[in-house]
Amino acid sequence: MDFYLKDYINLQAENAFFFPKNFLPYIIIDKKKYITLEEEFNSNGIKISETFKGLRLRTGKEYFRKVYPAQSSALNFSESSFPAYKFLMSEVLTDDWLSIVDFHKKFSRDHALHQPLTSYIVFKLLGGGISSESFKINDKYLLDICVDQIFNSPKATYLKEYLRKLDPNSDLLIDNPLSREIWKNLFYETAMVSAIFHDIGYPWQYINRLNKSLDISDFNLKQFPSNVKYIQEIYKNRLIMHPFHGYNSSTFDTPCNWNEKLSSLISNSLSQTHGFCGALGFLYLNDMIRKYPNSNNNATQNLCIEWAALGIMMHDMKGIYWGKSKSNQPENDFLRLEFDKDPLSCIITLADVMQDFERPTVNFSHNKEDNSIFKYDFSCRNTTLELIDDTLEIKYFFKDDDERIKSIDFKKKDEREYFDTNYGYIDFSSVGIKKVKLSCEKKDSDEMDLHSTSSLL
Repeated sequence: MDFYLKDYINLQAENAFFFPKNFLPYIIIDKKKYITLEEEFNSNGIKISETFKGLRLRTGKEYFRKVYPAQSSALNFSESSFPAYKFLMSEVLTDDWLSIVDFHKKFSRDHALHQPLTSYIVFKLLGGGISSESFKINDKYLLDICVDQIFNSPKATYLKEYLRKLDPNSDLLIDNPLSREIWKNLFYETAMVSAIFHDIGYPWQYINRLNKSLDISDFNLKQFPSNVKYIQEIYKNRLIMHPFHGYNSSTFDTPCNWNEKLSSLISNSLSQTHGFCGALGFLYLNDMIRKYPNSNNNATQNLCIEWAALGIMMHDMKGIYWGKSKSNQPENDFLRLEFDKDPLSCIITLADVMQDFERPTVNFSHNKEDNSIFKYDFSCRNTTLELIDDTLEIKYFFKDDDERIKSIDFKKKDEREYFDTNYGYIDFSSVGIKKVKLSCEKKDSDEMDLHSTSSLL
């Protein structure tokens, strides 16, 4: 499979790329709650139109013309799938620009274009919801394999058990052709929701990074421990807490010191990841406008929300999984993503790793008058995915050799931390993939023309 921006744009132009809406609405909106939140946003928030104007001013024509239609599509989808996103979108886009140009991190890249392109990768991997068009693994289609895990894998029983708690009489608990077809559509739709919103947690991570930087001179009351305790209590029954218990709900034989360990994990997840923050924000904003109590049984739709939040969270838990371990073995191995345990998070994380094409960074320089000059530029043109025997090969194609060489060390690090056969964060061995290889290639100018987007801009 080949992934590149022009393909995404062409699919959109042909109405072949779309966000599925089979299970909408996911929540029944309480209009009073929504209006209250909207009024608060109108009083304090940045208007989306002003955000786009500010972004256009700061990034220039070429980058903005890629971001604007992609984010407009995400916003249109959010109106029916995640209505409260519009109250967050301005801060997400603003933080994305800030993270590219500020120096809190040595290396930052785009996320405004990255999220839509990640959803495009998920779209192609899962065949747009059509099994026969999804990625093929050992004569089986990826979308069908994912549904097989839900019904056949002992490690994935938590999904049906969670649905059973939402609706003990759900027809989806029975394994038959109709049920599998519904699960297939549900899996695909949930994956697309998770992909398009997977990086919404960056503003909260930025705040936490500032808190850490200002910790030595902080004159405010320390509220962080109480926040951790609050999250631990309020979200204890939600799906996002299952990975902290080895993808199970808490049990009666939980060790007496586990709450202390759990508090530490949540604290680290809040301060060191954007995935956990994003998942909490996703659930919180949906809860803020959700009609509750509600006599309608929306168990399947509620599962979609909870499951999407799980994917948002787990795509960025690699650092917590490895911890501060000085050895080659992870500190928190129970957080490992195994395909037969959490196929959705595996796919979201894989797509996130693959989406490197068209992601700009900012290059700073000075002119003769010593005035600052900055330029948004990208080097990776496209990414390919191919399964050869038991090895999944991901190739990144670069337009210049200098950037290709610079990227080699980053990809080697990603290959080890994400895909090491014994201890990598993602384990695909249950579907016959024993090795994942990342490589950086130089793309010739003739090949570049095939993927060029200049005529579309």
